[in-house]
Amino acid sequence: MAELSEFLDTTDLERSLLIGFYGGGNYGDELLLEVLLNMFKLRNVQKVEIAHQEPAVYGQYHADFQYPLVNMRSGTELIKSILRSKQIIVGGGGLWGRDVNFNIFLFSFMLWFSRHILRKRIYLLGVGYYNSTSKLGRVSAWFAGKAANHIVARDDETVANFGRLTSHVVIDDDIALSMAALDLDRYQDDAKDLEAEFKLQKHNVFVTIRRLKADFTDRIETLIGNNPDKNFIVMLLEPRQVDSEGYGRIRQITEKYPNVTTHDFDFNPILLYVLFMRNASKLCLMGPQFHIIITAYIAGVPYLPVVYDNKVQELLRRFEVAEPLDIYNLKDADLQSFVDAHYSKGA
Repeated sequence: MAELSEFLDTTDLERSLLIGFYGGGNYGDELLLEVLLNMFKLRNVQKVEIAHQEPAVYGQYHADFQYPLVNMRSGTELIKSILRSKQIIVGGGGLWGRDVNFNIFLFSFMLWFSRHILRKRIYLLGVGYYNSTSKLGRVSAWFAGKAANHIVARDDETVANFGRLTSHVVIDDDIALSMAALDLDRYQDDAKDLEAEFKLQKHNVFVTIRRLKADFTDRIETLIGNNPDKNFIVMLLEPRQVDSEGYGRIRQITEKYPNVTTHDFDFNPILLYVLFMRNASKLCLMGPQFHIIITAYIAGVPYLPVVYDNKVQELLRRFEVAEPLDIYNLKDADLQSFVDAHYSKGA
């Protein structure tokens, strides 16, 4: 993380507005925010405002770093924060990718307006811009790229894409990989409580689900049914109120199979990393999501290398995975082989 660390060490970050897809309930985005807040505190940054979609539940997912919140759903609050800030920091995420929507366009235009009309400095840190995005995503990325004073891209594809728009692009790893260097003492006690909720046994298959456009969940259920002697933990990487359909599905799996424990995402995201580190010899991961793969990777937990988007392809290339699996061509035998190879490790 040399480029990101150098940027944070050499840039005046006081009076910043930190913004991303925070408060939407996504594990990865909340993880990015928690890591960045730790990095700011380490550098004694005092004046940072955090744009968050759900300030009322912020404390459920984040430690108290004494930074004020701005309700991102309130246009008035957000505009006032932009006006009083010296710079806007976009804190990570593959915003310009497969999941782009009109809100990303408005967000990107806001960055352009803030740079060229309001004369704010714009920093994009640990971001992703992928060929899998739509025409709307490319237009949005144009505004963001033309707005940015400095971009720290998280992979080669993002460097190439933003590099066509600006010369102020450098490459580094995803922000979440900085977890390995954080002081995690404040998270240990809560991680122990989370372990009890997950009902960890000697060996566990940890599965993560998040609204995938493939039959991954169906294949996982088949795998569970074929392995009644193995312990499965199936986790929804969003709060149940955000994806009630997904949560209902995993609860049905729990009721059907006694070897399954389920959980949704309702806790500080770094707790999962701490839990993985503390129990690496007991776990293997099946989850195609970008940031759960990072969590497993740096915690030393074996993971199934499944690709559902360019951003994951780029990540696995960075991790030197020679032959990742395409989620749309995944076979039951692929899952079973992985479980057979890793379930009893450390026995």
